[in-house]
Amino acid sequence: MMSSRAGRTRCIAGGVSVLAMCIAGVLHAQEAAPEQPTQLDTVIVTGTNIRGAEPAGNAVQVISAEQIRDSGKATIGDFLRELPANFAGGVGMSDNVQGGQDASVAGSNMTGGQGVNLRGLGALSTLVLVNGRRLAAAGQYGDFVDISNIPTNAVSHIEVLLDGASAVYGSDAVGGVVNIITKRSDDGAHTSVRVGTTTQGGGEQYQVGQTWGTHWDRGGLIVGYEFNRQNNVLANDRGIYNGGDFSDRGGVNWRKANARAGSAANLFSGNAAANGNVAWTVPGGAGTGLTAGSLVPVADGVGNTYDAWDRVDIVPQMDRHSVFLGFEQDVGESTSLYGDLRYTRRRGEYNQGYQALYGTLAPTNPYFIPGVANNFGVLIDDRPLQREVGVDSYAAVFGASFELGGSWRGEATASYSREEQFRDSDVQRNANIYDYLPTPAGGQAQAPTAIACSLMGLTAANLPANANAQQRYCAGLGYAAFNPWTTEGLSEQVLSQLIGYENLNFTSWLAQASFKVDGDLFEIGGGAVKLAAGADWRRENIGGDLDFNWRSTSDQSTVFGTTERDVGALFAELAIPLVGKQNQKAYAKKFDVSIAGRYERGSGLGDFSTFNPKVGFDYKPTDNLTVRGSWGTSFHAPPMRYAYNGVQPITGGNGAFMRADLYNAPCNTSMVPLNGVGGTPGGDGNCTFTAIVVSGGAGPTLKPEESRTWTLGLDYKPEWAPGLSLGAGYFNLKIDDRIVRIQAGTLGSILAQLFSTGTTPYMGSLELNPGVDRVRDLIENDPRYLGQLGAGPVQSPAEVAMIINATQLNLASLKMDGVDFNLGYGWDTEAAGAFDLFARGTWLNSYEVQSAPGADYVDQLGKYSAGGNPVQLRSQQGLRWTRGDLRATLTMNYVDDYVCADGCYVPNAAGLPSLSATPVKIDAWTTFDLSLDYDLSRLGGFFGQSKLNFTAVNFTDRDPPFVDGGTAANDALADPYDPANATVLGRTLVLSFDKRW
Repeated sequence: MMSSRAGRTRCIAGGVSVLAMCIAGVLHAQEAAPEQPTQLDTVIVTGTNIRGAEPAGNAVQVISAEQIRDSGKATIGDFLRELPANFAGGVGMSDNVQGGQDASVAGSNMTGGQGVNLRGLGALSTLVLVNGRRLAAAGQYGDFVDISNIPTNAVSHIEVLLDGASAVYGSDAVGGVVNIITKRSDDGAHTSVRVGTTTQGGGEQYQVGQTWGTHWDRGGLIVGYEFNRQNNVLANDRGIYNGGDFSDRGGVNWRKANARAGSAANLFSGNAAANGNVAWTVPGGAGTGLTAGSLVPVADGVGNTYDAWDRVDIVPQMDRHSVFLGFEQDVGESTSLYGDLRYTRRRGEYNQGYQALYGTLAPTNPYFIPGVANNFGVLIDDRPLQREVGVDSYAAVFGASFELGGSWRGEATASYSREEQFRDSDVQRNANIYDYLPTPAGGQAQAPTAIACSLMGLTAANLPANANAQQRYCAGLGYAAFNPWTTEGLSEQVLSQLIGYENLNFTSWLAQASFKVDGDLFEIGGGAVKLAAGADWRRENIGGDLDFNWRSTSDQSTVFGTTERDVGALFAELAIPLVGKQNQKAYAKKFDVSIAGRYERGSGLGDFSTFNPKVGFDYKPTDNLTVRGSWGTSFHAPPMRYAYNGVQPITGGNGAFMRADLYNAPCNTSMVPLNGVGGTPGGDGNCTFTAIVVSGGAGPTLKPEESRTWTLGLDYKPEWAPGLSLGAGYFNLKIDDRIVRIQAGTLGSILAQLFSTGTTPYMGSLELNPGVDRVRDLIENDPRYLGQLGAGPVQSPAEVAMIINATQLNLASLKMDGVDFNLGYGWDTEAAGAFDLFARGTWLNSYEVQSAPGADYVDQLGKYSAGGNPVQLRSQQGLRWTRGDLRATLTMNYVDDYVCADGCYVPNAAGLPSLSATPVKIDAWTTFDLSLDYDLSRLGGFFGQSKLNFTAVNFTDRDPPFVDGGTAANDALADPYDPANATVLGRTLVLSFDKRW
């Protein structure tokens, strides 16, 4: 049962949501929208191709530029993250350090971009458009659209359609469509200045925007520039991290358990590992001439520890410069031209913390300590690891619409967008996959790594006469000997031997051309039957290259294969007004039906062809009530990089590797053999097993996701209660052949679920106890195989207990249903001003995953996952008050409580991490935002047509609910909260000034 506090909060949120109010500020706003410059005949309505029509069967949510400004959010992505229907927060949240391949900047989201995740289905299943046009994909896999590159002062409004829409738009519109509409004209100059900060430290924000626009009888123009700077926030600026020690909240002291290294090194009695048994520590200082007697004995087996969160950014420093231009112009009496140009340059820097190094000092090293095992753990704290990221984003659109006679009009549009991304990273040099040595049997073996050679300490001058091939190889490099015992600074030469680089560049582009006609076919009782039909073509391209030395002892360059796809489509749409003003009757004021269909075919890497229909209706039994519904199918074609399975030797790329020290099972399990590298088989707690992970692209066998959706909803504005607005919409969605993959951030909970229940929705990706022939074939014949990484003795094929296929795959099925709602009430008073009480939210009834055809559906609703499963209820509700020039808005944001059924940790009797045997409740999260807006115009002079806004986001400074969900039992960098459903930034204060000239 929920706690009384959480229960009261949930009742408040649900009660206010169900009994009050309207979305006023975001959904079906009651107040008048801000005056906009006159637009020509290029107005876009999301969800339909027919001019001037509303998409029958669906309500389109409209978000104004003013609402984004008043929210205190710096970017479109930050604003949409709080949208209740954007479950699991989107993609690439800036504070998501442990997000796995798809969400974190260490993985495929190379530059920390932001995407949208409607319905919690993943960014892959949300179509993001700008002015109805597609954009180049972002990330190494091209699996989301980066909305952080779009300047906020270019935005006129955003339209959100919460329904499948492949019948109109084609691929990707499974969970819904987000269409960002930019300005194409304005009246004069507009200056905006925004400053903000968090009150817990760091995160200062600065934004300056300037636009100038004009419009005339037959056209308009706008040009603009925006600069945005976000300063970094360090993890240790937030007390919730507490240096990795969560024991004050009943959690694990991860520092003590898995961070057994320090500026002064530890020496282990057994294997050197982050959770190994420490026997001695070194005294520090120069670290020369040490003997066994110089060492300090350790009684608790822990020794020195370090703070894994020290100098780790949870928000990076990021600078963005954006320029844009929009125009529209009538030419003659029958033709209109329009276009957009946009360029964004974004650069960021991430502090990645200090590198802990575990290894064994060779007897040939001059700093070897005789008489003890030289298995050590030390923190390389000379400088934190850095990661620099950047993107240059380009977009251009040009279109023309023209009369064809009568009501018929044609429209031709061409667009091009491009994302040039880079990520330059410091990386530990712990592998060597490019240099090989001959073996006595006549084969080849991988040469030692740069770190291994540094630990040998060999040069041509001190090479033993009986040196083996590995020693001769290392001596030939001319490395300086690494001394892990010193607490003094390391030389730049030694640091370069321990820490290498990985510089990755990816470029994606998309060209699109469309032509359509629309007009009236004939008249029926309710009005004119309208038709829109046309053709669409696009070409998608993505490729990259890599410079690195961390997986070799020399500088290497690799070109990743470029992938390209052509997609052609034919589409048609009918709007049929069965009942209208001319033939309305009692209880039949309006009845509109829409029928749409689209055939789409893709050729290139990952061919596909599909046809998707959609039917919708709007029925008004009275002037105040609208009943709407729809049924249709949608699809998502696999991103090309999902089908590309060439070698990509990078984090989150295509590769295969063996680990003996990273993956855990209960020490008493009989499902897989344990290897004893960590833990004691047969005892308590967790023990390691040997696994090979195959990650990245799955090859051309992937199929498109296919979905079926039906909806039924109503909107009601009663005459007996002016200002009252009620809306609700039920949706039912089923997806077959859904594309998912195991991510690094989710693997721990997947394995925990497997060993506790005997199954997991990802069972089809796990090969338990594979045969020796299967393992040997992977090692010898798969070009992606990178060798054994991490600590522990070399493992043979017979010792591999599991192959984890962390590649994209078509998971059998997902089904979900729920209700979107918006309610509210607005009223005026003579003395106290005007009030708007509002609410909106999404309540899910089910979210179930089937692992394979014929398997049982597994309920994942409200079940914690590092990848982000949706919770049952998310809502926003509040009160807006306006009096004269002052407006104040108080908003309550609510995220429902949920549980961690598998994959959360509790301390055992020894204080070490142990998977919880029972579900762990994660509390509901309630925050409050306050916005004050004052019109300064009456002051005159400089202050004419100007506004001042103050916003306090999370003004009660509420910490996110505590979750002890490390990625594995041997994790040192365990997150203390769920970044998919909360943020850790705390109270943020923002002051903005806007002026029109």
